[in-house]
Amino acid sequence: MAHDDYKEMLPALALSALDAEDALALHEHLSECNECRRELADWENTAASLALSASPAEPSPHVRTRIMNAVRSDKGARTQEASRVVPFPKNPRAVWTSFGQVGAIAAAVLFLVLIVWIFVLWQQNRALRRDMDSLMSEFRSVQEDARRSQEFLAILSSPGAKVAPLRGNGPGAGANAQLVYDSSGYAMLRANDLPPTPAGKEYQLWFIVGNNPPIPGGTFTPDDIGRAELTDRVPARALNSAVFAVTLEPTGGSRAPTSAVYLRSTL
Repeated sequence: MAHDDYKEMLPALALSALDAEDALALHEHLSECNECRRELADWENTAASLALSASPAEPSPHVRTRIMNAVRSDKGARTQEASRVVPFPKNPRAVWTSFGQVGAIAAAVLFLVLIVWIFVLWQQNRALRRDMDSLMSEFRSVQEDARRSQEFLAILSSPGAKVAPLRGNGPGAGANAQLVYDSSGYAMLRANDLPPTPAGKEYQLWFIVGNNPPIPGGTFTPDDIGRAELTDRVPARALNSAVFAVTLEPTGGSRAPTSAVYLRSTL
């Protein structure tokens, strides 16, 4: 998560409005970032001061007159029971103070609504950014596939190019591949439906010429659906007569095959 993402989360943390996962991530960031700690303190001070700083609001003179007339009328109607009347407190400022308290509460509620609205917009922005990142990743993947397809076709259409189909064999039954290479030996292998590689393993290409020991080629790992691509160079002595094979080897490749053949071409 980027530094700006953490800064956007600070208002929500000041209101204790973050979910547990985001709060934990932000607290870990705050332990290392002085800037964000200072900004969080500013947000917390702002939230506290806005909730308590609203000025008392006086009612209009008309409202005040109506209240006082109602009090006097009620007092006159009860003069005959004066001994039982509790005197009206002569402290009209208490009424106006209560109105001021209502104004302060309303200001605090408005502030909280504003912060919640900002938090909702922030969450929506994060979701949109995640969607955009996902779309960009897919777009880059499509671009890369297109580039490799063009490269494959360019080799295939070059003078003297050759194509060697490889078929699944043994543990790789059901897989298939094509190896294309030009007269200089520049080659590209495209494989499909390969089994996933165990931890610490990769597939490796081999060039087999006659009864000689196999010549090691490059290594590769398929994606989640068994697709893989490899660019390599066919040795000069394997350009005209060779069998191409793929085995499963330790990461980084081997000097000689150590497993069964997963893919193999024919002469």
